[in-house]
Amino acid sequence: MSFDLETHRDAYFAARERELAELVDPDTGLLSERYARHVDCPLCGGRDHDALFVKHGFTFVRCTRCRLVFSNPQVDASIVSEEYRTGGSNDLWVDVLTSPRQLDLDREKFASILDALEPFRGDGRLLDVGCSIGLFLNLARDRGWDGSGIEFGARARAYAQEEFGLAVADVPIAQAGYADRSFDAVALLSVIEHLNDPRGMLAEIRRLLRPGGALYVVTPNVDSLACRILHQHAATFDGRNHLVYFSPATLAEALTGAGFEPVELATRVASLAPVREWLSYAEPYSDADLAADPAPGRIAAVLEPLLDELQLGYKLHCLARRVD
Repeated sequence: MSFDLETHRDAYFAARERELAELVDPDTGLLSERYARHVDCPLCGGRDHDALFVKHGFTFVRCTRCRLVFSNPQVDASIVSEEYRTGGSNDLWVDVLTSPRQLDLDREKFASILDALEPFRGDGRLLDVGCSIGLFLNLARDRGWDGSGIEFGARARAYAQEEFGLAVADVPIAQAGYADRSFDAVALLSVIEHLNDPRGMLAEIRRLLRPGGALYVVTPNVDSLACRILHQHAATFDGRNHLVYFSPATLAEALTGAGFEPVELATRVASLAPVREWLSYAEPYSDADLAADPAPGRIAAVLEPLLDELQLGYKLHCLARRVD
């Protein structure tokens, strides 16, 4: 059984494709102006950018000043927010996260993140922004952390509350009523790429962290080998869900500009299977039989040991601390 079938990603991706099609103007093949919002660079505010490609009607650009990649125009922020609250593919993602294979992968990933946060424990006050089904907070609680979460998705939030008994708010972080310096650590795991205003989120997180407190960020790496080779064929590019695409350099710039010091920045997840398929002239993510073409496999075997050293992994992991 393929990974997508085993984790129910096939159903999620099919539903997402249908939803993306509904946002496109059939006359232009681009995001409908009814939903569109043209933006300056979400990182540096620059107005000049180079177009990279169009996918599903969304145009992806790169800022000529800071080189942040983002979709432009973007779906209006109010529509994005509502999408995460109600039904559709967002609900189907809960099936992905609760599949046994995904749970095993996430437990391992979250254990590593909690290890990294341990030196910053202080009083053990932890906030998970976009906590989804609550697995990370549940594992943190087992280690003695006092955790709180924010999650817009109704089905994911219900799972976190009912399965794990967690305290989860369903309002934006600025409206949650948290006091200044009320947390020792904040987790932003696969969330920042979904935001229209990542700088605003980082500023709010800094307000909530005590001096010297830790922020852990996980986000797709636009400079990964997979993205560099596959371009628009890389699964991370969709335009509606993922609005901004950080590299190691632009993520470090965003954190530094918001008053954080990156302590450790590394990449994880090779994601070489779709690269091998593409190099063999097959469709990426198709689970194609590549037995007749051994060359891509040999190429991948040579490259994989270099991915961490060259920061070419598919996911960025960054531990940062608040500076004053």
